Amino acid sequence: MSKSSRSLAVVLALLAVIAGLVSGCSPRPSADTLEGPAKEVSSAVRAASLAVDLRMTDSTTASAASTAADDMLGEVEAATDKIHGFDAPTQEERTLRNDVLASFSAISRALLHARDVLTASSGEPAASSDGQARLATVQAELRTATDQLDSLMTKAGIQ
Repeated sequence: MSKSSRSLAVVLALLAVIAGLVSGCSPRPSADTLEGPAKEVSSAVRAASLAVDLRMTDSTTASAASTAADDMLGEVEAATDKIHGFDAPTQEERTLRNDVLASFSAISRALLHARDVLTASSGEPAASSDGQARLATVQAELRTATDQLDSLMTKAGIQ
């Protein structure tokens, strides 16, 4: 199996794990109901970060990494839709829901940038200095968004 095929297999396995995290949610945004979507998004951003890492080391193609980032963006959009469906009658619940939505939005932006950079680098060796700089910028953005979500999950008591 080639490196590119193995890398794609790893990314697809991560997608399968994300799909397994889907859980039923009650209509109110408590830490319990937010846990499923938050963990789905956490897994998605980490999978996209892995795809960028693999591309930076030229261990996968730009096309495979771009597809992974795009797929992860779909996971974040699905989780965002779930959160929008929650009723938040108290100020505390509204604040928690809004914080989660803001975090998901930052992750969506980072994933869009990752997908765009990966798509633009198609046909270009990842080792080029310009390609490495763009990928490093995207990787930093993904890590910042991941850290923000991790902090929010900790604050909300989501393990």
